[in-house]
Amino acid sequence: MRTLIVDDQEPVVSLLTRVCRQEGHEVTPFTDSALALLHLATEPVDLLITDLQMPGPDGLTVIREARRMQPDVFTLIITGHAGQYPVADVLAAGTADIIFKPFHMNELRARLELAERRRDLLVALEARNRKVEATEPQVGTA
Repeated sequence: MRTLIVDDQEPVVSLLTRVCRQEGHEVTPFTDSALALLHLATEPVDLLITDLQMPGPDGLTVIREARRMQPDVFTLIITGHAGQYPVADVLAAGTADIIFKPFHMNELRARLELAERRRDLLVALEARNRKVEATEPQVGTA
């Protein structure tokens, strides 16, 4: 899974990068959210993991822009500032999951596995829908 990590704290980025790589992800890490958005504009990403509160574009902006550029990207928020961002706003921005700091590595691994399963199900469902659409007769023909 191609994973983009965005957090302004280098130790957090390093930890997330290490865990994601252990789980078999191809990881591109950023501590600058503006640079991460430039990456999203040109490179396909399956999973975006981002902090909420960062200098420059905050996590909600990163999620909104990521979903605009790559509508199928799954997003995972990791935050220690949940009170400043109502959960409803975070979910409305398009995030698939939220992890609150501090968290345990087992929780992170479980959420990564869940994101991967959800992504696989979505890809399979889209492929099935394309197959069904290709075999259905067109309305107005015949």
